[in-house]
Amino acid sequence: MSFDDIDIEGEAADWVIRSQSGAISESEIVALTDWMDRSPRHAEAYRRVSLLWSGLNSSPDGVTEPAAEPVPMPRPEYGFQHPLLKPAYMAAFGGGVATLMAAVLAFNAGVFAPVTVYETPKGEREEVVLADGTHLTLNTDTRISVKLTDRQRHVTLEKGEIAVNVVHDEAHPFVIRTGKVTLTDIGTEFNVSRLDGEVRVAVREGEVELASSATPAKRLLPGDYGVHTEATGRNVFTRTDPQEAFAWTTAHAIYRDQPLSVVVKDLNRYFHKPIIVDDAAGQLRLSTIMTLDSQDAVAGRLTEFLPVKVRTTHEALYISRRSSAGPASGGNGV
Repeated sequence: MSFDDIDIEGEAADWVIRSQSGAISESEIVALTDWMDRSPRHAEAYRRVSLLWSGLNSSPDGVTEPAAEPVPMPRPEYGFQHPLLKPAYMAAFGGGVATLMAAVLAFNAGVFAPVTVYETPKGEREEVVLADGTHLTLNTDTRISVKLTDRQRHVTLEKGEIAVNVVHDEAHPFVIRTGKVTLTDIGTEFNVSRLDGEVRVAVREGEVELASSATPAKRLLPGDYGVHTEATGRNVFTRTDPQEAFAWTTAHAIYRDQPLSVVVKDLNRYFHKPIIVDDAAGQLRLSTIMTLDSQDAVAGRLTEFLPVKVRTTHEALYISRRSSAGPASGGNGV
């Protein structure tokens, strides 16, 4: 066993001891959950030690009874196997501990609650209503995992974009984690995305607390817009019209004085066939509300807004700048 493994086992033992004391606080429960979510090795170590404790049963003459077969707690993302009871652990904990308290077992059931995964393929959206009544709308090419218990409401945004309408519960905050950013609901409707190395948050109603590992927490109010750059850990906060961030929920995208190269990069999130723009056309700037219906229709609108032409092949749509006298499209274009 490496020194790192020994440290993890020691931390797991410390958490189990605190849990069985019967005086674990809400903040300690949150801290334990964060520690376990940090690595599958942490969760497995805690599971192993807690099962050991629950299996120990000392008699007055010091003879330890065999441990009963434990009932596994569901934790799908970590492949759970019953651990062997090792003498080294028996010596470490001594013979004076019988079983974990019933309250701790109930707590364990919450910690090991199953995780539900939702994901959308490119070009599709999905509405999800959670058991607590919270509404989530998943944009194209998005993946989230959800863990709901009677103690916690946690969502992890792995990639993509979601619009969130939270049913507020002061005793059990709604938390979204994405990369190194943690968003905590304070009675809120907001949009959050994790795209191209940035986490972007726009608040429409209520408040959201944004915290990251390198910066202090900041509370965002309606109209606030936060951008966290993952490579640097830097946060930038501005004001914006929150309706723009939610436009995709009605199959629209709003672009304000954006280079066509940036617009096309965003549009490519929604379509299987890539749109490729050359350098000259990519520098043209565009302000529009774009309807996200068919790819051909979107490409056709670009030729109406800008002096560009579109050439369509089986592999891609190619956009290039046209002369003032040139046609709007060429080849098999729209």
